[in-house]
Amino acid sequence: QEQARGHNLAVFNSPASIANRISYWCNFSGPSLALDTMCSSSLTAIHLACQSLRQGNCSVAVAGGVNVSVHPNKYLMLAQGKFISGKGRCESFGQGGEGYVPGEGVGAILLKPLAQAQADGDHIYGVIKASAINHGGKTNGYTVPNPNAQAKVIERALRDGGIDARDISYIEAHGTGTSLGDPIEIAGLAKAFGQWTSDRQYCAIGSAKSNIGHCESAAGIAGVTKVLLQLKHRQIAPSLHSSVLNPNIDFEATPFVVQQE
Repeated sequence: QEQARGHNLAVFNSPASIANRISYWCNFSGPSLALDTMCSSSLTAIHLACQSLRQGNCSVAVAGGVNVSVHPNKYLMLAQGKFISGKGRCESFGQGGEGYVPGEGVGAILLKPLAQAQADGDHIYGVIKASAINHGGKTNGYTVPNPNAQAKVIERALRDGGIDARDISYIEAHGTGTSLGDPIEIAGLAKAFGQWTSDRQYCAIGSAKSNIGHCESAAGIAGVTKVLLQLKHRQIAPSLHSSVLNPNIDFEATPFVVQQE
């Protein structure tokens, strides 16, 4: 737009500069990667950082995400694709959810092998037991998630971490607040948990998106930060805009209860 006005303004728009400017400033010499896997970007960054630590490619890692809204074209795209909420809020697992609201955010976590963190006397906010990634493959549409693929990736993470699903008391969900996405997410979670137990409504579930919007490329780190703060304060934060639950989800037939207080 500035060039159209006769101003020769060039913008360096390679996402690689985000990670590599930090490595340059801090004099980090390990793997320095910028990732775009859409909403899962910051979680994928954490997953790859954990792999790098396990493989010995680095001894400490910083992983996270940043999301800013700097141009109106983004909102045109979200509106045309029917992704955006006309109500101005994310109604995660609530009745009438029709889309999401973008949120801006930045967050990062410092990762070390547990034994090293203990030896260094670090304050340890949480322990990542395992992580896993996959893709939904071909579904009814490019933006339509796959409950079977979601079930598989959750089951793999639980098995790799040696976790019994019945021992989990809280799930921080994606929970965008859409009539299609939320039921598919619950179906995937319920199928994964069903490999361990048939118990019902013992595990709280919520989404930070109801509180701060969908931070897109920083959504994952927002959820991780929420979980760590809940562990620190020994309280579960409420999921907002869900007093009347999505009628397309039969929560009583699942292991999950939406955290409303």
